[in-house]
Amino acid sequence: MRTTLVSGGFLTGSWSSWELVGEGGFWLSGAVSRPRQILRWVPAGVLITLALASLFPPTTALVLVQLIAMRSLLALGAVLAGAVFLAVAGGLWWRARRRAVQSGEGVRRAGLRTGVVGMVLLLVAGAHGGVLLARGVWESPVAADHAGAVGVLNLNTAREGVDVETVAGLADDAGVDVVVLPETTQRYGQHVAEALKASSAAKDGETFAVFSASGMPSDLAERGVGLESDPVHSTTVLLSSRLGEYRQVQGPTDTGFGAVRLEPADGDGPVIVGVHTYPPVSGAMAWWRSSVAGVASLCSHPPAGLIVAGDLDATRDHAPLQDLGGCASAGEQAGVGGLATWPTATGTRWLGTTIDHVLVDDGAWRGSNGRVVTVPGTDHRAVVVQLAGR
Repeated sequence: MRTTLVSGGFLTGSWSSWELVGEGGFWLSGAVSRPRQILRWVPAGVLITLALASLFPPTTALVLVQLIAMRSLLALGAVLAGAVFLAVAGGLWWRARRRAVQSGEGVRRAGLRTGVVGMVLLLVAGAHGGVLLARGVWESPVAADHAGAVGVLNLNTAREGVDVETVAGLADDAGVDVVVLPETTQRYGQHVAEALKASSAAKDGETFAVFSASGMPSDLAERGVGLESDPVHSTTVLLSSRLGEYRQVQGPTDTGFGAVRLEPADGDGPVIVGVHTYPPVSGAMAWWRSSVAGVASLCSHPPAGLIVAGDLDATRDHAPLQDLGGCASAGEQAGVGGLATWPTATGTRWLGTTIDHVLVDDGAWRGSNGRVVTVPGTDHRAVVVQLAGR
């Protein structure tokens, strides 16, 4: 047994197993100290595990679905929490250093665990932010371009809370050919079409045909809830005469509130589908999963030129939309896939979630330009995308 005085303590034990004890000392090893050291890392390990899990969470439970949908808020929260942990770690280290200077002892690893947690949180925030940047947060002008391009406007009107003239003005300014309006009845769509006809008088007599469909969960229908009693049950699509004559066919029945499927009368042109899935709220998770999966299934073997637009109540992080099959997110291609489309209450497109999408046949279209526009009267932002043919 060797016994040596070290900085007010004693180094005792053999060379293979030694302990630093005494006043101002700390356990480096030993039967009692090692478990204590490990236990002190448990809270830090739990926080680190939760932070890393936020990057790849399962998306089946209600809370997790809501959490990962707000990736921008996760990034902001991780930045703020990481900064706080690092500040606390710095304070602990500085206090330990002052004590060490006064006592003449070496500086202990004060604040190490807190600092490690802070660094991990900042790295996680960077990862979340990197995903959003990769999906696109930079807008580009969308203007009328009828040289083979197709413009799409997608806007949930929040039970027709948006002024008709506002919708028509936005569509006219961007020169879009397809207008998809979830939570909107055919009557409202007709008013928008009339406003567009008046504003487009100089555009070679361009007009817009109006198509609509309604739907709801079967158990609600069995309770006698009327489809026309609430615009939330309806989806309406306006189509420019420039695309030619279209007919409405039976849309998919597993995609939530009314799905509008439009096919060219002569077989020459893109298939267009307007959708609105069920929301991921308590008591409706099964409906949500099946309806979003129903939309994604449209892209498993998409018809040539397919364009799907609407409020999907899901982000690209949710399991059903992670693999788009033969489709691509036109918003991401156009550089706006990382901007929040809901809710507008955050006051900025940098915070929120991207649940309003335009999905296209990746072999036929590419999103070339895009905008995410705040519109009065709704808690959703409009997505305007210009599609260029490949």
